[in-house]
Order: sequence, then structure tokens, then C-alpha cells
Amino acid sequence: MKMLPVRFEESEIEEIRAQAAAEGRSLQDFVHDMLMTAIATRTQRRRAALDHVLRVSEGLNKRLAQ
Repeated sequence: MKMLPVRFEESEIEEIRAQAAAEGRSLQDFVHDMLMTAIATRTQRRRAALDHVLRVSEGLNKRLAQ
């Protein structure tokens, strides 16, 4: 598995440590899952936005293609 050093402000890392501890998880596992969840959420939002734009502009796109 590859490693990715990430820099945090002291206050940020303390927040992250506190959340990980509250969930009884290691800092590494907590941050990994947090990042992967954020990526999945952004991907879903991007797809939803693109789908919305395609639906809303479908008629215009058909007219422009003629």
C-alpha cells in the first residue's frame, strides 16, 4: 500500500484525533475512510449535477443539433 504524507495544522490534527478516538479507531484508518468517503460523495454529486444539466438542456441540445 502506498503512503501519502499530509500536513495538518495542530488544531486540525487534534480534532481528527479526537474523532478517531471517539469512534475507537486508529488515526490512520479514520483518515483513510474519511478521505475515501469524501471522494465518493464528491463523485456522486458531480454525476448528479451532470445528469441534471443534461436533463435540463436536452431540448436545447436537440434543437442545436438540427
